[in-house]
Amino acid sequence: MDIRAEFRRAGVVFSLTLGYLLTTRRGIATALLAALPIILAASLAIGRVATFDILLFQTLMVPLFLQVVLVFVTLVLATALIREEIEDTTIHYLLTRPVSKPAIALYKYAGYFVAMLVLLVPPISLAYVVTQGYARDALAADLDVLTGFLAATVLGGAAYGALFTFLSVLLRKPLPVGLLFGFVWESIVGSIPGDVPKLSIIHYLKSILKDTIAVGPLSSYPSNISAGVAAIVLVAFTVAMLVAAMVVFQRSEFKQKV
Repeated sequence: MDIRAEFRRAGVVFSLTLGYLLTTRRGIATALLAALPIILAASLAIGRVATFDILLFQTLMVPLFLQVVLVFVTLVLATALIREEIEDTTIHYLLTRPVSKPAIALYKYAGYFVAMLVLLVPPISLAYVVTQGYARDALAADLDVLTGFLAATVLGGAAYGALFTFLSVLLRKPLPVGLLFGFVWESIVGSIPGDVPKLSIIHYLKSILKDTIAVGPLSSYPSNISAGVAAIVLVAFTVAMLVAAMVVFQRSEFKQKV
């Protein structure tokens, strides 16, 4: 195998995917949604809300950012990776190139991952900066909060993205199923007592926040899973879903429209 040639092919698929996800109307609309954390933080600061501090930041960002923005942004981005090209039959242009189907899925996921970070990391980071500035606290005073949310963003974005990528190659209409999982399954299963929440991604994200943040609304969250274990579970899930997507895509056959 020519490693340099493979890197060039990977770069082409990666750059095309990244450009598509960030510059189309879909990408612009998704960016507006992803900006909700900074918009909310700025609004609270401008409105001079007396109780606006790092605790209120956490109270608002767990349901808004982790359970709505993160899920919706990853769903919209990941389900567009391959399914739209299959439906538009533009996937045939890629399939005629000297790149295997599993490699195409992998390189497209890499493009998704970077696009997800570009859209989600700056808003939550800037919202933290605004919060600390309004409360007149040093930026380093609550770094555990920022670290926890960034870790949850990266790991959650990777896990949700891999799952939704799998759905996009498995189903003709992955968006409804993704919505059911992201906003129904995650909400219901994540709130059931016992070990059932371990079947949801959000449980591990909340476990990361609980273990990494010293004081916050999730301090009493019923989980004995450490941040390290939660991270391992999410990485393993991401790899499993990504491999499954590559296998399904490899076995799929596409008819070109005449």
